[in-house]
Amino acid sequence: MITFYLWFYPFMALIFGLFIGSFINVLIYRLPLMIFAQCGTEPDAVKVSLWWPPSHCPACGARVLKRDNIPVLSWLWLKGKCRHCESAISAQYLISEILCAVFFTGMAIIALPQFTEIQICSFFLYFCLLYSLSVIDFQHLILPDSLVSLLLWSGLLCSVSGITDIEPRSAIFGAVAAWLLLYVVMAAYKKLRGREGLGYGDVKLLAAITAWLGMEKIPELIIGSAASGMMMYLLCTLLNQRRSLDEDNPTAEKHYIPFGPSICMAGLVIFFIEQL
Repeated sequence: MITFYLWFYPFMALIFGLFIGSFINVLIYRLPLMIFAQCGTEPDAVKVSLWWPPSHCPACGARVLKRDNIPVLSWLWLKGKCRHCESAISAQYLISEILCAVFFTGMAIIALPQFTEIQICSFFLYFCLLYSLSVIDFQHLILPDSLVSLLLWSGLLCSVSGITDIEPRSAIFGAVAAWLLLYVVMAAYKKLRGREGLGYGDVKLLAAITAWLGMEKIPELIIGSAASGMMMYLLCTLLNQRRSLDEDNPTAEKHYIPFGPSICMAGLVIFFIEQL
């Protein structure tokens, strides 16, 4: 039985991670387009959904062949270019697939058999949601409510059903307390400085992560997010990657960086330190 755990589950996790990583790439690319279409800012994205149209090249519109849609291998075989127009395909596709495969395989090796398969799958879900939110926020400065809500309710469900060791009272009151605390901070900063320092999406994200961590971890989550955010701010400043909330105005002051990735990083580190 132990031998079975040693090879079968890691192998299946590797395959599963590759294909989940491929789906996450679709999610990261299409979900913002769907949101912008609903807001009326991206008329070309009206017909886009997570399932339709089939995978295609964003540059030439040619449909991606099935043999060109194999995680990792196809990107390497095509050398990161479209088969038809030879436009560059972002390395993000490769990174997402490899990262998910490595994480899934690592969890299967480290967490089995002391954790159940359902618990391992909940770890996968937590990681995938935070990774997707991080990349989307970094690229578009938005945190989709659909993903944040899924993060919140899945955390509460895992707590109530005993999948995680967080008491339901701690998960529920923690999410509420985190939302109230950060909302007050957000409103106070905007009132005093006259500009946004913490987005409402960040407030909701912190509350959703607290449902997975429990009320007791709120101070650690806030401090960890702030520390990670400071490092990201310095890095973005050095690389001249700070952003403006008014992307259409080239003269607007660029002082903003997405805070979502920093919150997600802190949430991941704290969660897996506690669990493992």
